[in-house]
Amino acid sequence: MSDLSVTELVAGYGDARVLHGLSFTVAPGEICAILGPNGAGKTTLLRALSGMVRGRGSVRLGGTELTGRSPDTIARRGVAHVPEGRGTFMPLTVEENLRLGAYVRRRRTGVDADLDRIYTYFPALKSRLRQTAGSLSGGEQQMLAIGRALMLRPRLLLLDEPSLGLAPLITRELFRIVRAINEQERTTVVVVEQNAHLALGIAQQAHVLETGRIVLSGTAERIRADEQVAQSYLGYRV
Repeated sequence: MSDLSVTELVAGYGDARVLHGLSFTVAPGEICAILGPNGAGKTTLLRALSGMVRGRGSVRLGGTELTGRSPDTIARRGVAHVPEGRGTFMPLTVEENLRLGAYVRRRRTGVDADLDRIYTYFPALKSRLRQTAGSLSGGEQQMLAIGRALMLRPRLLLLDEPSLGLAPLITRELFRIVRAINEQERTTVVVVEQNAHLALGIAQQAHVLETGRIVLSGTAERIRADEQVAQSYLGYRV
């Protein structure tokens, strides 16, 4: 049984087609890594899943068709998208950013309890509630972006390059937290990440994209262990 089912997904910008018939499934509570070189279509894929880019084909979440729906409708269906560059509201405080994450929820009860839940994952945010997002470090801004997405109580969490611009130590801690969120809340996660080694370390399955097509799929363990794959597609040696 799949939580996310993508079938023959085609998407792009204007007349420029970026994705060419992608098909894959993600099981409930699974982490799926999307890997590949720059320009492969990874960001476009996440944008198509969240409705930011119009696509053809089928995207189903728990049996509900999402293709053709607006981004706010898709968010209400339980899809939270943390874009590349974090997308935090810099002039607003940490708390205001977090509360905005619950804005589209049908039921607004439990917001304060959810804030406390976010602080257990990201305790650094609790001591900075009144600070503006723009005054935070890059790592703290990424934590805030993920925390805001969790305020939606998402069924599916989309993460686009969460390690971008972060120090290795902060990146490893962030991925540890993403795994904890997945394990404790059973949130399905699709993560696009240039650091293939880290992404494969927390994922159960992975797909490698090249020029808008899936060129390799398999368990994260198998892909990580394949030296030829690692050198050809992922940019590191086993």
